[in-house]
Amino acid sequence: MNFDLSGKLPGKTQYSGRRRTATRRSGFKSHPDSTGGEFKVSQERTIHLEAGDSIVVSFFVPHHRVGDIVAYGGWYFAPSSVKVSREDAMIGSCFTRHTLVPPSAPNWSKFGSMAISETGEPSEVRFVFLANEKADVAFFELGCGVVSHKHLDGARTKLLGNMYQFSPEAHFFSVDGDVVIDSPDAEGMAVPLYLKSCNRCARFLPVNFDNELIHLSFSNHCKAEHRRPCSHAGFGKLTNVDTKERAQLEYGYQLECRFCKKFEVNAAHNPQRTAAQMKEDGARRRALELLLTELSGESPQLRYRHKTGGRELADDIWDKFGRRCFNCDQPLDVQNKMHLDHTRPLALLWPLDGTATCLCGSCNSEKRDRSPATFYTKSGQLEALSNITGIPLIDLKKPTPNLEAIQLLQSKLDWFFEEFCQRPDLTKERDGKVAVELLVKAIQKTLNKSPGGAPFDLVSEYEKRRRK
Repeated sequence: MNFDLSGKLPGKTQYSGRRRTATRRSGFKSHPDSTGGEFKVSQERTIHLEAGDSIVVSFFVPHHRVGDIVAYGGWYFAPSSVKVSREDAMIGSCFTRHTLVPPSAPNWSKFGSMAISETGEPSEVRFVFLANEKADVAFFELGCGVVSHKHLDGARTKLLGNMYQFSPEAHFFSVDGDVVIDSPDAEGMAVPLYLKSCNRCARFLPVNFDNELIHLSFSNHCKAEHRRPCSHAGFGKLTNVDTKERAQLEYGYQLECRFCKKFEVNAAHNPQRTAAQMKEDGARRRALELLLTELSGESPQLRYRHKTGGRELADDIWDKFGRRCFNCDQPLDVQNKMHLDHTRPLALLWPLDGTATCLCGSCNSEKRDRSPATFYTKSGQLEALSNITGIPLIDLKKPTPNLEAIQLLQSKLDWFFEEFCQRPDLTKERDGKVAVELLVKAIQKTLNKSPGGAPFDLVSEYEKRRRK
């Protein structure tokens, strides 16, 4: 069995010999007028600002019914020298959380929020764009009002918890409010805005070609280093609808916009998942956490207490991050609102220790197993995270596997196969797949990412012992 470092490891059929039978149908089909692989370029006129100038964008949400979904926001273009802030003095606002991607021209950014109204009263929200030096600022599809859509009307409560994260791509306004832009009367240059099609709703929505990790309306497709540049037609290879020019992207984008991905794919599929499918990923993650605990001889919390003279890991991380979510800066007034995140992925065998990150539930769910460099894309975020956690910046930009854990595993291979892998939860078969076999493959992928290559071949060792 030969696994190249840059290649993709055999899939889950390596041991089972078959793919699991399809169990789910979303009930939705792609749009007849869109493949998701089209893009076009729009030239947007900017407003020129001198140092000290500002633009105030005011959103006036009209009177509506209690329980209506209301929203505001849009996309904008500005250099990092422009400070963007939401004014505290808001009239009747029901928006407690908002999306704000920092300015980073030549990339576009977005801002806004969505919420379920508890009062039905009109509200005003204001954003200020202040230039610290000469700058050009542009806006695209600013809007506010009452949102209505077949996927939102009567949606399960669980699906509506983080609506602010889907602003402005989920702005389907049935009742429009007013947007007022107070700015200097100085027309600036024209700047390009790239718009990609969604294969479900057929809308063309903003994306970034300069830095694809600053995603606006679509999530990235190929993130793993060995899969880039994305070679998949429609994902990483897009066609300009006007010029027929072909664009090759590094990461590529999903075919569906983030809104359609949530409601026409994930929301439709997830409730139909089999028990085996629901348990498979969670079991592998728990197995990795347990493996690290067994290798070190104690739980991360206990190990942290021993190293710090009795201090609690959760207490220290909560205080270290100022009792706020590191990513969105949401206050976490009680500790049980904090989610401890493996700053460096558990998949690379990094334990939950004093380098953990304090996140809110929404940001932790969004980060999942992504590396710091692919999740924290705001200017200065990685530097700030390095200062707080003590992890060298170079390791945050390109995390490597935990070599200490790998060395411990290599020294305990007999124990790993003869004791750890014999646990009932790892030997249990679900839909023709045995958890331990998938775990071995996952660890081998981690070993292959070690500097200089895998120090040993865990899959070959497993096969050898299995044949005995």
